[in-house]
Amino acid sequence: MSAFRFKEDRWPVAIITVYFMLDVWVYLAVDSLAILGLWFVLGIFPKTNVCVWNHHHHHCRTFHNRWLNRLLEIPYGFQTGMLATTWVLHHVNGHHRHYLEQDQDTSRWQAEGHTISVWRYIAEGLFLTYPRAIRQGLRKPKLLRRYCAELAVSLALLIALTLYRPLPALFVFWLPMVASLIVTMRATYYHHLELSLEDPMAASRNVVDSKWLNILAGNIGYHTAHHHKCGLHWSKLPALHRELAPYIPAHCYTQTVAVYYWIDRAEQALKKIRPQRRSHFSTNATE
Repeated sequence: MSAFRFKEDRWPVAIITVYFMLDVWVYLAVDSLAILGLWFVLGIFPKTNVCVWNHHHHHCRTFHNRWLNRLLEIPYGFQTGMLATTWVLHHVNGHHRHYLEQDQDTSRWQAEGHTISVWRYIAEGLFLTYPRAIRQGLRKPKLLRRYCAELAVSLALLIALTLYRPLPALFVFWLPMVASLIVTMRATYYHHLELSLEDPMAASRNVVDSKWLNILAGNIGYHTAHHHKCGLHWSKLPALHRELAPYIPAHCYTQTVAVYYWIDRAEQALKKIRPQRRSHFSTNATE
């Protein structure tokens, strides 16, 4: 029997694991400030995508074995800033259960009946994610105890790595964790912004026309389906979306962000070039 619960997770986990091994190699081998800075900048986009896979893992565990799941959460946390089972407490318990109740939502876009700015939303994500996760844990003491133990192990490892090689630790672990959280909060701000607080079918924005967003971020664009059945594996979301599509209002569909848009456009441009090249070679061959 495979260690994976779903075979679709094999490639994402393999790629993310190799990427983390490269992180460790850079941490151990590189002392140049310029190279460390470049590695940090180049890692902002991929590590933001890793954050989504970290999110998926805490909705639907990757492995059958719980220790393999705990082990996977270490590179996920070091790459994204969401250590241990923060996603479970803050996101699954605090957001998914209360996203229609802005006074209780841990990822609220509204305060005292008014829409907050994106900068306030990002700041709350940076500074209040862990306090809000712990507050959610007070309702589930057993989960909170496990969370605190996992968090302590992760922080102990990070501190040890930082003491051993401070500058590489800053650029390979600490700064990417902060950057990943900022970019993730910037993206999630728009997931429910100023949408319905009464109708679940009209409460989430969906991006279904971006191939590369949904490849690189595990179908996160099917957001209504994700909220409808948040424990469903990411690979099953397009099928569930097709069932729900008749009930989702048109204004709940939006365009993807710029980086995925340009990746989609680049692929389309390449597809147009390839037939032209084949046609050119075919013509020459007949002359």
